[in-house]
Amino acid sequence: MHRYLLVINNFRIPSYGVMMIIAYLTAIWVASKESKRRGVDPFIIQSLSIWIIVGLIIGARIWYVWENWGYFSENIIEIFKLWEGGMVFYGGFIGGFIGGILYIKMNRFSIWKFLDIMAPGIAIAIGTGRIGCFLNGCCFGKVTDSWIGIRFPAKYFPPVYWTQLKRGLISSGASHTLPVIPTQLISTMDLLVIFGLLWWIRKRTPFKGFLFSLFLGLYGLHRFIIDFFRYYEGNALMLNIITLSQFVSILMMLLSIGFIIHGYRRKKAQKSKNSQFEQEVK
Repeated sequence: MHRYLLVINNFRIPSYGVMMIIAYLTAIWVASKESKRRGVDPFIIQSLSIWIIVGLIIGARIWYVWENWGYFSENIIEIFKLWEGGMVFYGGFIGGFIGGILYIKMNRFSIWKFLDIMAPGIAIAIGTGRIGCFLNGCCFGKVTDSWIGIRFPAKYFPPVYWTQLKRGLISSGASHTLPVIPTQLISTMDLLVIFGLLWWIRKRTPFKGFLFSLFLGLYGLHRFIIDFFRYYEGNALMLNIITLSQFVSILMMLLSIGFIIHGYRRKKAQKSKNSQFEQEVK
């Protein structure tokens, strides 16, 4: 909606970039607060976050370029213009996850403990980042004539404007786009709900890894549903049925269920082992 917060001649401050920074700082603040409660030095979280953010940026951009290779193959230099927006969550999630796991493994920390610490922060960071997507005019929804539809102005030619122009939905010189579903803002609201739930139950989780596992399932469900309302180019679809992101969403939900079942079984086995030990001691 407003691609740049400040424009002075050729100097521009992109709203997308600013919101990404805010999302990152918010996630670190939330995770640091939780780490203190769990007896972990917040400095470790800050160091971990650097590894995560580097992996996230690389992974998110690679996935986005892959989905839009038709455009980027003819505009190679555009691949490196990260400040213009254009990232995919699942690419970022995979890249950030790999970066985080590498750091945790190198320092021999408990993986599940740190994943639980980071889970609420990840949720609120994604929700905050989607505001940046809205301001930038990317990750937009399908054209709609319902009351929720939002028209984006032509100023600075946001991605939604270029897409509709390319598809012939609007004429050259149109002042606004056709109304589209504001999937970015819907995602923000969903992620705030997920964050609230994770934050509420964080002190009474049944086993290590439960919070992160629950986040995987809830986000996977959210993304699977919201993608039915998002606009995608043809190469982002699998068999013209579901998007690549929806496929990954299904995998996330299955992993979530598997992790939770495994966690409860592990807890039951440990409880049985402790009970047996107590009987032997008696």
